[in-house]
Formats: sequence, structure tokens, C-alpha cells
Amino acid sequence: SEKKARLRGRRALTQRGMRGVLRLRPKALPAGRRTRRTRLLAGSSVALGACLVHQQVAGSEARPSLGDWRAMLPSFSSQGGGSSASSSSLRPGEDAPAETEWSSALKEKQEHPTHSALDGGKVVVQVDDEESLPTMTLAEVRATSEEPSWFFFWRRHREEKRQILVSYEGIVYDVTEFATAHPGGRELLLAAAGCDLRHFFANYTVHGDSEKAAQWLAPLAVGKLSAEDAKEASASTTAEVHSKKRLRRLWRARRRLAAVACVILPAGVAARAVIRFVGSFLSKSVARFLARRLVSSFGVATPGYSPGAEKTGAVKDDGSKTTVAVIGGGIAGCGAAWMLARQGYDVTLYEARPHLAGNARTFDWSGFSQGTSTKRPGPGGVGKKKESDVVKSCVSVTAWPPLLYKNYEALLKTLEVATVPMPLSWFLVSKVPGVEGTLWGADPTSDDDRNELRRVFRDDFAKYDRACKFVERVTDVFTGASWYRRQDEASMYSNHSGLGMLNPFNTIPLYAVCRAFGVSATFWDVVFTPYYTASFLVDELRPFPAVFGPVIEKQIPLNPTPENSWQGHHPTKGDHHCKLTTCVTWKDAGLGIRQVFDKLVENVAVLLNRRVLSVEVDPRTGKKTIRDDGDATSRTFDKVIFACPSNAVTNVLGEENISAVEDVVLSSPAYADDFHPSTGHMHAVMHSDASVIDERYRADFLNRGSNYVEVTELQDGSINIENQYNFGIQTPAFGVADLPLNEKPVMLISHALGPGKAIDKSLIRGGGNHARAHPLYSPWNVMAVLSLRLCQGRDGIYYCSNWTTPGNCHDMSLLSGMLCAHAIGADYPFQHQPQAYKDFTRLNQLMGVF
Repeated sequence: SEKKARLRGRRALTQRGMRGVLRLRPKALPAGRRTRRTRLLAGSSVALGACLVHQQVAGSEARPSLGDWRAMLPSFSSQGGGSSASSSSLRPGEDAPAETEWSSALKEKQEHPTHSALDGGKVVVQVDDEESLPTMTLAEVRATSEEPSWFFFWRRHREEKRQILVSYEGIVYDVTEFATAHPGGRELLLAAAGCDLRHFFANYTVHGDSEKAAQWLAPLAVGKLSAEDAKEASASTTAEVHSKKRLRRLWRARRRLAAVACVILPAGVAARAVIRFVGSFLSKSVARFLARRLVSSFGVATPGYSPGAEKTGAVKDDGSKTTVAVIGGGIAGCGAAWMLARQGYDVTLYEARPHLAGNARTFDWSGFSQGTSTKRPGPGGVGKKKESDVVKSCVSVTAWPPLLYKNYEALLKTLEVATVPMPLSWFLVSKVPGVEGTLWGADPTSDDDRNELRRVFRDDFAKYDRACKFVERVTDVFTGASWYRRQDEASMYSNHSGLGMLNPFNTIPLYAVCRAFGVSATFWDVVFTPYYTASFLVDELRPFPAVFGPVIEKQIPLNPTPENSWQGHHPTKGDHHCKLTTCVTWKDAGLGIRQVFDKLVENVAVLLNRRVLSVEVDPRTGKKTIRDDGDATSRTFDKVIFACPSNAVTNVLGEENISAVEDVVLSSPAYADDFHPSTGHMHAVMHSDASVIDERYRADFLNRGSNYVEVTELQDGSINIENQYNFGIQTPAFGVADLPLNEKPVMLISHALGPGKAIDKSLIRGGGNHARAHPLYSPWNVMAVLSLRLCQGRDGIYYCSNWTTPGNCHDMSLLSGMLCAHAIGADYPFQHQPQAYKDFTRLNQLMGVF
């Protein structure tokens, strides 16, 4: 068939280093608009290895040879992706390559209604011979956004024939073929079909980190819009339109996921249990035969028996080392690489960005405003501009409760990275009419002039407390904490292991439970959601499973107790100085984060600025061949661990290497930006402008508050949640936190400024973007995690990252990577800590990796 021929052709091109075919078919334009496209040969994409561009001249086709294309490959900036010159393979003791200069066009900053600075530049596409492009109508572009009504089950085979047109600054681009090579995955690009890309470039700022997006688009131009249509296309592509299109696709994916979870998951689990029984008590060879049949028929892998899912030692029978590729340099990928490398495996780690860390990003503060001081003792002495005058702070991962993060704590002790207590203090200000007031999160008193909201919502606080205690008692029954696990320490994993998986509160939202107990919707919108948005960087918490209610109360409680907050006496402080005492952080702040990742990859080959383009599985040998955008070479591995966002995996594996179940699961996880792509919580502004804090509370907050949350009602009746993170308090290193207020540098990270506010541009230090970083806490994502077990280990490929766990946190992500490493053959490293090992086995009961 045409489809199989196309797949065979694509596979052949991949084997020659030609992954991804970018070409314009004669049907790419509507009837009457098929004109010469010789100009399309300009600007190929190195991120696809190479591309073939359809050249129609006098009715004939001409394709350049492989040698011609290699000569035409453009060189890329090291930002966000690298060529063979800018990419790097780092071993211990080697420095990262110097970053090349951006073009002047990339230095132009984008304007955005909800934030003042972005970390990416503007995407400027240079289209050759723009005047010769045929004029198209906006209706023709929008026609490609129509969703097929038959879309429901399994793979989206027929959807490959669907044309995808987008526009940007008045130019129309056909990205149909590029969709299978889009680094963010085909699903995300389909949400942009028929839309203008200005909205997407503004909110997914990774596109502006290098010239790659512009160079990808340039040869795909097929038409232009009139000035009126171009203006209408840009104005009509809003966050609401984007979110509606994305959620429509998510709901269709979830229907397929429900079919997998209700039919294939229980049948697959039962079949795997039978195979394991046969292998353990009857015949291993028979078990392997059954496992092969299960994979070939349904794509369901059985750990230890399916091809590629067997445990492999660091040294194979022929004396060579087992090679493992880890794709993604966050805590999950680095944790897996560390666990494998310490036992002798040959590990190579690919990271598309210039640095490791994933969501655990850092930021360098310098050049503070006049009136503040950064003069701290350092190697050069007080007041001299040395490296000690630059403060490296955390950004999104700042503190954690050691009671619940047992494995991460064990890792830090093994790596000898010191931690210190992080006293947190949330200050919430409500300016919503009728419920105005303030709230010090760690202060349980109700008569303080900074705690009016505890009086306003006195009944709601009590009802919320009863709801959490009820959920905790029910959960304790299912997990056995109240009858046979009384000696166990508190754990956030027990809810998803053993009988705990039958707990109905794993799927019932906390919002529904609170409403059943009489908690008002106003309390949820004005107090609960704003309070925890500061922790999760997600402003959609209604799907939040009820089982996590008691867990977050142990970490960042709304109803603090003497066990989780400081409520003692002090000669100069009163109860209003209470702070949460549940969390710790790295002693050296951002330097501590860097130290952790540097130690994790000491014995790992690290390839920075390398975006993986394809993973091809040899059906005869089981070897995996990986090609990246760094050079024309390929590398072969025995095992592969994906530690990257789910949507990116589909295009990397390719349809020929992915099973139907994997296709369903990988397209199902929802991220925060799927619901609110342009909200201020996706964008951060680092600055030193203290005027954004209400003057009435400014000095008090800057001196002792860690988080400032301001809630306002917008003109349309919606709620805006502004977050200010005070890193003058949250940065324990360099003496910043202990400086007197008049000497303390103002170090704020702002999200979603309230109406009428603006940051002084001269005090802006930088920007950040959290798109595709935070999966939602929802029953649907838990369902995807449960179903993913059917795919773990198939063909020697494993999955870990925050989206493979029930919650988005550092400890869970670390454990997901460690589970994959253990499934390959590495030993669990913290056997001497039984409570940590219990969490390790509990998460495996949910993920089913081994």
C-alpha cells in the first residue's frame, strides 16, 4: 500500500542518515495554486539529519544527492541544539563548549500581555522570493484544522493523510510532513493546525532559543495571506482557541486510554502473571515463547521474559559492556544513568539543552539595583567583583520535605551534598471583593491583623481539615497504616501500592470531597488554589486526587500544627513569625543543584545540545540505533531509557517502532499548559523590583516571607493568581538570607502579575518558561501510568520522567529512573535504608517496570 511504501522509504532513508522527509507534494496546495516551487530548496533542517525537498520544474522532479545535501547543511547555534561543531561529548573534567552568538534577529524580545520578559528571542523566518508566493485565503488555512469525526480508536493511520497548514506573519506554511519530525511531537503540532504561530512562539519560548525553528519553516512556505487575513489570523489564535483544540485531542486520546485501561490492562496483567508463573515453576523456555507471542500479538511486554526485557549484567558473555542510552538529562535520566554507571554499564546520556537538570533549573543573579548590596566576602575580598558576587539560586525546585523524599535524601547523603532547613512562610493577599484579607500560611492564630482570611473562612478551614482527616483515615485502612503497617514512616507512595490501589480516593478529586464536606467554592478559588499554585506552578487543581490532600498537609499545611511549623516563643518574635519547618534545601542553593547533577554523571558520557531524532530497533539483534542532530554518525545501544516528555517520544521512535498501546499511552498525559498555555504561571520573570509587592506588606514580606500570593478578580469575573517567590529568603547560601533588610538584595521571581502592575524593565534580570514541565495531578494521568507498565521493556526500551509517576516531584522522578535502571540489571543503591527501599518497591507496584 501507499502507506507501507512510504514507511519503507522513510526507514531506508533513516539507515542512510536521512531521517525525516520534508517535501511538498503536488497536492500540498489547493487546486489552481500549484505553481513553481524551485525556491523551496533553500534552508534545510539539520535537526532532521537532512531533508528531501520536492522540486517541480517543468513537470519533472530533481533530488539532490546525499553528498549535495551534506554540503548544504546549515550550521546551528549551540542554544537548544547543536551541529557537529557546537555539540559536545563531556567526560569528567571537561568543560562545556562556549555558546555562540545569536543573530541580531534573535535578540529582539517578544512582548506578551502577562509577563515582561522571556528567555527566548523572537522567531524571524527569512522566506526567499516571498513576492512570488500565491495568495491564499484564511478559510483555506483554517480548513485544515477540522478534526476527523471518525477519530476514536487505536492508531491514527488515516490522519497521516491530513494536510496541516499554519500561518506566521502573513506567510502560509505546509507542515504536513514535518509533523512526524516535530521535536515536541505530532500531537502538539496538530493543535496548531489552521492557526497562526505567533501565539505558540510567544508561549513556547524554546522556539526562540535558536534559529532552528525559523530554518525549519523557511522551505515550507506555500502561500501568503492578505494583510487583512494575516491580522485576523494572528488576532483569532488565542490561548482559548489553542486550549480548546488541545483538550479536544486529549479527550479523544483519553477515550482510547479508557479502552486500554478497562480491557487490555487487566488482560495484559493477567497474561503476564501466567507467564511469570510458568517461568518460575514450569519452564523458562516456554515462558519466553509465550512472552514473545504476547508482544508480537498485542505489544505487551513481560519483564524478564520478553525480547529486550530481560535483565542484563554490566558485562555480557562475550566480555563487552552492556551499552545503555538515556534520553533526557533531568533527575530521572541522570538518576538512571548514575545507578547504571556505578555498576559498570557503558552509559551515554543525551540532553537537548546546553545544561543538565531538567526542571531543577538555576539562575545567576547579579547587577542588583542601587540601594541593595551584593558585597559579600569572597576570594577577592569584600566589595570586589568576583564570582562570589554572583548568586546562583534555584528556580522551580527549591525545597522538599525529607520525611517524604526518602530516596532523594539518601542520594544526597551518598553524593555528600549538604542540606539545610528551609523555613517557608506563605503570605496570601486577597483583593477579591467580599473576601478581602491576608493570610500567613504558617500562622494558625485567628486574631492577628495579618490573618483576616482565617476569620473570613473560619468554617471552611475547619471543614477542609475534616475532609483531609477523613481521606487520611480511609487511606490508612487501604494502605494498612492503621492496622499492619503501623511501624512504617509516612509515605506518599503507599497510596498506589497493594490494597492502596483500590482506594477510591485515588480517582475522586479532592475538590469533590471538599464540596461534599461543605467547603465553599470561594474558599477553593481564593485560598486553596492560590496557596498551592505557588508550589505546583499549576492553576488547575480541581482534578487533584483526594488521596494527595493529607500528603500536602504534611508538607505545606493550610492548617499548621506544632509538628510542622515553628510555634515556640522568642524574646523578640511572636506567633506571627511562625514558619513551616517541614522542608530542607541544598546548603549551597543553585550551586548545590549543579553539584548533584555533576556527581551523578561523573562516569557517564554526556552529549549536550543533542536532540535525538530517531531510535531504530533491529528486529534480528534487538540493537537500538540512535541518530541525533549533532552529526551524521549513529550510535548503537543494547538498552534505551526515555526520560523526556511523553509527546516527544512518538516521533523519535517512529510509527514502525511503536506499539498500539504505546501510541495510546504516550498521547494521553496532560500538562499544565494544555489547559492554560499563556497563563503567567507558565512564564517567570526574574527581577529586583520590590514595587510589585503591596506597599503595606512589602518590608515585612521581604524580610521573612518566602512566597507572596495576591488574588484579584478580573473584569470578566475570573480569578488572577499572582505569585512572587522571594529568593532573598529562599537562598541560604552566600549569606543572602541572613543579611539585614536594608542590605538584602531584592531577588524576586514573578508569575502572572495582577492588573495594573508592571515591572521596571531596568530591574529585569531574565525570564523563564515552564511549558511541558508540569504534568497535571489527575486520575487520567494515573491511568496512563498504570497502562504504561504494558510497554516497559519492550524491545529493551523503558520510560521514566515526571509524567510516568502519579505526581510531579523530584523524588518520584528520581525513583522512576532508578526503577528503569534496576529493570535493566543495576542493584538498588540504598539497601541499608529500609524505608527508602519500601518507597522504591511501592512505586514499582504502580509503574510495573520489573
